[in-house]
Amino acid sequence: MRRGLSPDQLGDLFDLPLAAVVSLAKADGTVFARPVWHRWDGARFLIQLPAGDRKIAMLERDDRITLLLAENARPYRGIEVRGHARVLPGGYRELAMGICRRYVEAYDPASPVEAYVSAEPGVIVALEPDVMNAWDYADDQLMP
Repeated sequence: MRRGLSPDQLGDLFDLPLAAVVSLAKADGTVFARPVWHRWDGARFLIQLPAGDRKIAMLERDDRITLLLAENARPYRGIEVRGHARVLPGGYRELAMGICRRYVEAYDPASPVEAYVSAEPGVIVALEPDVMNAWDYADDQLMP
């Protein structure tokens, strides 16, 4: 297993239509984890949350967030990012469509991307990394 990789060493992992899992702290201290669509902008993850999504209120209460993105095929690349969420001002619809586009094209190409973005503005969350761990199994002798 190769550890301590930079995001640049993960190749096209960020371009694949893979859901990432975000984990947030609930008020009672337990962890809330859900899959999300995302985009990597070269330095941070951008996540679109539609209007009314309960994750918005959770992040307003506690902005700590962890995101895990991993593939389930060789070389089993992955990245975990822990940090703080920052809501980006304005431009929700355009940014949300940019995030959703690759997923819709991959899994529901007959539908317009707009159908996957809430009519009422949601939020775009930028995950500002404090800790980043990236790995792959490209050199693992035990992998077939």
